[in-house]
Amino acid sequence: MSDQTKIDAVRSYLRKTFPEHDLRDKSRGAGAHDFTISRAGVSYKMTVKGIFLDDHTPAEIDSLLRKWHLERELRKSETAGVIVGNGGLSHAWPEVPHP
Repeated sequence: MSDQTKIDAVRSYLRKTFPEHDLRDKSRGAGAHDFTISRAGVSYKMTVKGIFLDDHTPAEIDSLLRKWHLERELRKSETAGVIVGNGGLSHAWPEVPHP
């Protein structure tokens, strides 16, 4: 998996764009890293693919997240979540409430 400085670059971006939110993250091993941003009952979820972290420097990661408007996409994602990969951002399938 990518070195810690690359994950720290994602954390730093999220802390800047979501101030006063709680940030949690956990590794899925070599394949991905999950992040949850929450505040006052609202949560945003994202997954960063391992290949994206492997292929970019920390500065490139920050630049791409800004260029792709990750903050805006997370806010629009509602319950779906956002996936960050080398091809840009995509939305995951929304969570379906269980009856």
